[in-house]
Amino acid sequence: MTPDDRLLAAELVIGLLAAEEAAAAEARRAQDADFAAEVAWWETRFAPLFDQYREVAPPPYLAARIEAMLALPHVAGRTPRVHWRSLAIGATGGALAASFAAWLLTPVVVTAPAPPVTTPARPAGLMVAQLAWTDKAKVPAPVAIVEPALGSVRLTRGVDTPADRDGQLWRIPAGGTPVSLGLLPRGGAREVRVALANLPATGSTLAISIEPRGGSPTGQPTGPVVAAGTLERL
Repeated sequence: MTPDDRLLAAELVIGLLAAEEAAAAEARRAQDADFAAEVAWWETRFAPLFDQYREVAPPPYLAARIEAMLALPHVAGRTPRVHWRSLAIGATGGALAASFAAWLLTPVVVTAPAPPVTTPARPAGLMVAQLAWTDKAKVPAPVAIVEPALGSVRLTRGVDTPADRDGQLWRIPAGGTPVSLGLLPRGGAREVRVALANLPATGSTLAISIEPRGGSPTGQPTGPVVAAGTLERL
């Protein structure tokens, strides 16, 4: 499986694909044993997260707390608009969990023991963060997948930025200050290459801010933070 194949399988399980893309992925799942095993792996790994979290209304103080943590400059006259979703992956998992429940309740007649399924070996230290938009958006927020073995952070969907601005990805250690991971690529690419020493750790926060072209001139976020989430190890 290539990184793009793994990302496609994850998007299918999380429910981020458009209807046509999901249908194509399901068709491939029915015909491609390796891809089916990849999807099964993601289902197994995401299931505990879906069970552990439920979608909740975020408290009104959450946006202000994150902005204070990031030490963002105050903009006079700006009215905070907080429409936070849960940073847990359960925010996108409600419908998927219902599908799982229906599947679990379907009677199954077993006529013979199924042969063991060998799933692909996973990269060591794989981590995932369900990002949440800091303001209301019509599309689901991206999921960030960190693969230390590849030195990459991949997003399941892009982030819209004005033509004269760049999206910048940050890691925020618990109790620490933001550290830049790089600029989000424009166009169809959704991967940020990160040096091994700069990779985020489990429990740290990933955040995306909108900065001037070329990135923040100060080494810290200067523009609005549009999405954030906490890394969990799979």
